[in-house]
Amino acid sequence: MEALLSSAEGLLRSILPASGNLMLSGGSTPYVLYNRLAARPCPVHTDRRLFLSDERMVPLRSDHNNAHNLEPMLEALDCADRFIRVDTSLPAQEAAEKFETCLQPMKAVDVGFLGMGTDGHTAGFFTREQAQMKSGALTLCTHRPDGMQGVSVTPAFFQKVRKIILLVTGESKRAIINTLLNEPDSIPAGIALSDHPNVELWTDIRVS
Repeated sequence: MEALLSSAEGLLRSILPASGNLMLSGGSTPYVLYNRLAARPCPVHTDRRLFLSDERMVPLRSDHNNAHNLEPMLEALDCADRFIRVDTSLPAQEAAEKFETCLQPMKAVDVGFLGMGTDGHTAGFFTREQAQMKSGALTLCTHRPDGMQGVSVTPAFFQKVRKIILLVTGESKRAIINTLLNEPDSIPAGIALSDHPNVELWTDIRVS
């Protein structure tokens, strides 16, 4: 795990001082990474834009709000003004439309981090239909299995991302990693990423 975190941290430290766009992921492992950056801040370019791949439609100060959990890093790096936030005070569909308006001008995203759940979801979409949204809208609102609503980028937006890093750690993810590698068309993450030209799986699980 330490080697994986060090590699991811090093990549972020090399990216942040340059201009460009960066997609981040929520989840326990990424927040360990973000807290490491907060503990030893690095410069962030004035034209570097950051955003999350998905957000739960809960109040900003909720522990379930991904942006809220990201705030320590944003404040430590003094780049909160360059973070594109999902406005969770709006109805979900309006929030998705506003988020798309913010993302639409981006011609490219140099790196995007994603996670993957034990059920094979990624970026906040959980169904085959959502994973197949590879044209059209750049964002969508979803009804999550946990009962919350969410706003997420779509697989169509992934086409703007030059390099996607799927960061998946922990023994509990072993089975779904094997599914991703051997039966990708059976889970949302595999379907969504199937035709992307530059996806890397970063994991601490040794798989066959």
